[in-house]
Amino acid sequence: MSATEDSYEDSSVIEKLNEAIGKDRVTISKMERLLYSHDMAPLPKEAQVAFKVIPDIVVRPQSVEDVSAVVKIAAEEGIPITPRGASTWGLAGATPAFGGILIDMLGGMNKIVAIDEQNMTITAQAGCSWKQVYDAAWEAGFLLGSYPSSFPSATIAGWTSTAGIGIANYKYGSAGDNIPSMKVVIPAGSIVTTGFETVTDNMSGYNLNRIFVGAEGTLGVICEITFKLTPRPEVLRPIAYSFESLDKAEGALCEISRSRINVLHIGFSDGNHFKMQKKAGIIDHEFGTIILVALEGYESIVDIEEKLLDEIMANNGGKKEAAEIGEHEWEERCYEFRCRKVGLGSVPMEVIVPVHSFAKMTKDMYELMDSMKMEGGIIGIMADRNTAMFMPYYVYNTESMSKSVSSLSFNFQCGELAKANGGRMLGGFGLFFGSLLSQVRGDGYKIETAIKKAIDPEEIMNPGKLLGMETRFGLAVTPEMLGFGMSALSALKKIMGKDNNFDKRAEAYELEELEKAKLEQYKVDPLKQEKN
Repeated sequence: MSATEDSYEDSSVIEKLNEAIGKDRVTISKMERLLYSHDMAPLPKEAQVAFKVIPDIVVRPQSVEDVSAVVKIAAEEGIPITPRGASTWGLAGATPAFGGILIDMLGGMNKIVAIDEQNMTITAQAGCSWKQVYDAAWEAGFLLGSYPSSFPSATIAGWTSTAGIGIANYKYGSAGDNIPSMKVVIPAGSIVTTGFETVTDNMSGYNLNRIFVGAEGTLGVICEITFKLTPRPEVLRPIAYSFESLDKAEGALCEISRSRINVLHIGFSDGNHFKMQKKAGIIDHEFGTIILVALEGYESIVDIEEKLLDEIMANNGGKKEAAEIGEHEWEERCYEFRCRKVGLGSVPMEVIVPVHSFAKMTKDMYELMDSMKMEGGIIGIMADRNTAMFMPYYVYNTESMSKSVSSLSFNFQCGELAKANGGRMLGGFGLFFGSLLSQVRGDGYKIETAIKKAIDPEEIMNPGKLLGMETRFGLAVTPEMLGFGMSALSALKKIMGKDNNFDKRAEAYELEELEKAKLEQYKVDPLKQEKN
């Protein structure tokens, strides 16, 4: 798809879309389209040359029927489609690779459809945030299971499309484990109901929920999702334990996972994370590491589990911190990257390893970060009883193109470390790492591409993502090519000067805040001034 804004201005495609969903829901404004050309992290200029990241048309549907109408028009015209939510991801999964029509689900499909108290489910449109759904369920007397750490802004369909790992994953599983049914528009424009809202889907036949969960929008547009709920707990209690360093927490994590304590959530943050948070003025305390454990249920049961946790942590070198530290870390669980408020960018990575590789993986990541002379921290969660998900992140000066581009190789190298430690890279692939799925899945990759071909034979649904990487010029980027390029970028970063932006930016930010406070202090009330 290589049409320009001008070629669409008087085209039949625009006329069809205007008629189908309303003229006010369709735009070809260049300024508006530019807003959709990246996700959480701005793309390097080189990526903008290789891919057509600016959509040709943006539509904002308000119903499943609207989405169906848009997809039918796109299918007839052979136009690529990119579904998009809040785009809180960092791998360009919701950024167009070949222009086309971008479907903004956040702009019009962001309502709670129904709360079924009898069957304990909640149904919401794809553009709803996880917080919106969580709060609605809580007010109705229920608890939504797992959700992403970006839940204040991330949309339900976005995280579902990456089969993400998140908060409370330890107890309730990932997104797909809590979804009994969805409404999805497939590339032909048909509306498919994937499951059953009131009973389990355990039966013979391919599970349609699981086909679309984790498909990154390459098989259809998720429009509505129904989630299972559980009764709201009597108590939800976060508890913080400190350790000398992150690697020293492995023993405690292994013992907890082998115990009968059924915790809601386990998260961890390292000393580098706390240092940056403190310098950015977000906290006034520092720790070598904090392990945050959240318990929920009946108060009497939670009390027993807390005592058992205290014993495990103490036996493994952990120190229980004051209750307010636990409360603070729980409140901050969704704001891991606040330190960038000083004026720097940040890029997170996700890798998973077995819990018994926790200490080794930690040390390997620190060595990698040091060798690449980067500033960053390590945070993460326990995804289940045997899986630790590391989310290392680095901060960078967005004005330094050479460093920001070369730093992208850190993500790839983290994936290589995960493989060496018995795990794997990424929870998702997106545009940047789509060519690596074939390596991760092996022979299973052929089955996945066959499913894509069967459902989307014209490959109009979020092309260029997940199943392969191809530039707008038709050049396929193989895993070997990507690996070579990333290794070269990594070598380049290692010979550059050490990153030392954070302390400078933090000092400048502190001075700016002091100046603002002084101006606020001496500001004169206009009414009082008039009376004088």
